[in-house]
Amino acid sequence: MKFKLIVMTLTLGTVSLFSNRAVAQYNSDDSKAERNRKDSVETATLKETELQTAKDETRMANAKVDRTETKAKAKEAQRIEKDASDAAHESRNAVKSERKAQKSRKKANKQAEKAAKAREKSNRN
Repeated sequence: MKFKLIVMTLTLGTVSLFSNRAVAQYNSDDSKAERNRKDSVETATLKETELQTAKDETRMANAKVDRTETKAKAKEAQRIEKDASDAAHESRNAVKSERKAQKSRKKANKQAEKAAKAREKSNRN
C-alpha cells in the first residue's frame, strides 16, 4: 500500500509538471496577441534596419563622390602650385638676366667713356 501511495504521488507530481508545460505552450488569445506584437516589433526592426542600410549606402556613395572631388581639387591645386612655382622661377631668371644686362650696359658705358677720353687725348696730341 505504501508503495502504491508513493508511486501515485510521484505520478501525480510528474503529470502536473508536464501539464503545466503543456498549458504554458498552449496558444491562447493572450499568446496570439503577444506573438502579433512581437511580429510587429520584428517588422518595425527589419524596416528600420533596411532604412539604416539605405542611409549607410547613400552616405558611402556621397563620401566616395566627395573623395573624388577632393582628389580633383587637390590635383588642380598641385597644378596651380606648379605653375606658380614655374612663374616664380622664370621671374627670378628674368631679374638675373636684367641685372646682367644692366651690368653689361654699365660696363659698355664705362668702355665708351674710356674710348672717348682716349680719343680726346689722341686728338690733343
